[in-house]
Amino acid sequence: MEAIKNREINPIPGVEYSEIRIPDEHYLGTGEFTTMVEPGALARINPIISNVMNEPYFLLIVTVNLGIDQVTALLGKAHDEGPISRKVFNIPKKINIEEANDFTVIFREWDIRDIKLNGNVLELTE
Repeated sequence: MEAIKNREINPIPGVEYSEIRIPDEHYLGTGEFTTMVEPGALARINPIISNVMNEPYFLLIVTVNLGIDQVTALLGKAHDEGPISRKVFNIPKKINIEEANDFTVIFREWDIRDIKLNGNVLELTE
């Protein structure tokens, strides 16, 4: 059982790096995906859309939208199938957009469990 860990530097404008961590290469439904947003990027780019994919086996899309103070995560297996899990979380109004911000999606058994912002669990929207 090998773990998967892959970091991509500057994958899109405004993102310093994104990193996927999956503890078992034979089971892609459990892991974490981090998007590190560059200092000041949230003030000038909206939305920021970060993703990782290995089609047709794995797809995770994270959309950070300060216009509506929400971050959305979609987890699935391919673009032409619907998501297995989709959840929306509230971004706190007190976020410092001039600093770097770490959005980490935690998923278990093909279910998005949490999104953390700089280590703090965000509130799930209703």
